[in-house]
Amino acid sequence: MIFCYINGSFQEKSEAMISIEDRGFNFSDGVYEVMAYCNNTILNFSKHLKRLDNSLKKLQIPLPLANKKSLKLILKKLINLNRLNDGYIYLQITRGNAKRNHLFPNIIIPNIVIFTFSLEVDNTNILRGVEIGLTNDLRWSRCDIKSISLLPNVLEKQKAFENGFYEYWQIRDNLITEGSTSNAFIVNKNNKIRTHPSNNFILGGVTRDSVIEIAKKNKFSVIENGFTTTDLDSCEEAFLTSTTVGVLPVVKFENKTINDGKPGKITKVLIKKYNDYLKNQINAKN
Repeated sequence: MIFCYINGSFQEKSEAMISIEDRGFNFSDGVYEVMAYCNNTILNFSKHLKRLDNSLKKLQIPLPLANKKSLKLILKKLINLNRLNDGYIYLQITRGNAKRNHLFPNIIIPNIVIFTFSLEVDNTNILRGVEIGLTNDLRWSRCDIKSISLLPNVLEKQKAFENGFYEYWQIRDNLITEGSTSNAFIVNKNNKIRTHPSNNFILGGVTRDSVIEIAKKNKFSVIENGFTTTDLDSCEEAFLTSTTVGVLPVVKFENKTINDGKPGKITKVLIKKYNDYLKNQINAKN
């Protein structure tokens, strides 16, 4: 039996329902977060919550809970009910149920849906690295909001799969913004780590921000001013980050090899340091 949480109650997943007038269903009028957990510890919880708050405020949707401690208690109970030691939490908040009208309803109660899921992570990708493709960034210009409207990302991820790539890195105004499901990084010949700045053209990833903090703490130079395809072509290393994969080496793009097709030294250091960072969170709770 698998449980989820909907609007104040824990329900069996097979019996859970939401209204067909949910504005998330009709307008993608909502936001979401995906959080990893291990040994009953929700990883990077405060950072995920901060991003959730920011996304909700930008869409003028109130957090449908009395306080943030209540949310953590709900997540912990759901993890225990589903008896999964490791996995992921999907949390979605929409504006709520209302007759179909583009304007915000005057009085409306947000809908909150939470469920857990497991995901097989291919460790060979971390050891060997992955290949990415390049494509134009067709998304809207408010990528900083973690909106449930993900159709461009879905289309690009599917296209990447069909063409034998892990994913596509997207290009806007000659700069690589981010991947269809991750943030993009390179390491140049001067060992400087480069990535697109956190603005409205990318989603400021929780793992991205954590890795930048870790890199700076370990005396690596991080430049947040974006990079071009020319920079990618001449880089020494490349990697991507996300909640589900952590730090993942990129060793090829569009069939062009990076660093002889092997994960780079700095990338390997960041993988270890990020994994240690997560382990410290788990150990602190035990």
